[in-house]
Amino acid sequence: MNILITNDDGIFAEGINILSETLSAKHNVFVVAPHTNRSAVSHHINMTDSLDIQKIKDNYYSVTGFPVDCISVGLKSDLISCKIDAVVSGINCGANMGTDIIYSGTCAAARQAVLDGYPAIALSLAPANWEKARSEGLKYKTLADFALNNLETLVSLSADSLDNAKAFVNVNADSLDSYKGVYLCKSLCARKYGDKVVVNSLEKDGNKFTSKFVPGFLEQNYEIETDAAQCKNGNVCISKVLCEPVCVQIVDGIEFKL
Repeated sequence: MNILITNDDGIFAEGINILSETLSAKHNVFVVAPHTNRSAVSHHINMTDSLDIQKIKDNYYSVTGFPVDCISVGLKSDLISCKIDAVVSGINCGANMGTDIIYSGTCAAARQAVLDGYPAIALSLAPANWEKARSEGLKYKTLADFALNNLETLVSLSADSLDNAKAFVNVNADSLDSYKGVYLCKSLCARKYGDKVVVNSLEKDGNKFTSKFVPGFLEQNYEIETDAAQCKNGNVCISKVLCEPVCVQIVDGIEFKL
């Protein structure tokens, strides 16, 4: 297959380079990724400024934009001459489970690909023990090998939804040498980050301020059927995530003033 790869950690991130090298063993791989880290940019699209594209090597391009911009460049321009069969986004440094999906540039890239009519997969490494993962190094290769060995199946899961309820396939796994099994998620976790913003005054009259984002401590539910729980148990967690907004039925009987 002809595979387009992107990420939100940037084109020189370890995860995307291990993924592209691994998938190249059986597939034609094209990489179009942000020139720098673009984590947590969600579905940001650059609609006004031109983007600079640099060829790093054959079939390897950096873009001065965001993950969704990279998808647009890869799928909607003539930069890549052949027809792309599927998109793979990642491997992300960190989880993209449950609430993370809202913020994730990794998932946004996969979402945009599906909206454009291409099957897409998001891959994320979710270490249960970050201290150990940082000291030993994150084990991207284990998840990259899983993606290589199961790429056709993962692609088909997303492709099956292209003509109906459009969905990308979201894959999370711990940083491990091997996995216990594969879990098809029945529900996604809810994650509370506990973040806050500190505002400081720059002037005595209080007309100018600076703000600083301060990360909090993660809280999440570990109900047995969620992606977080099964990932923590050593499984590869796979979910299908809808790309288009879904309307929730509003109960009748509400009165509005006109």
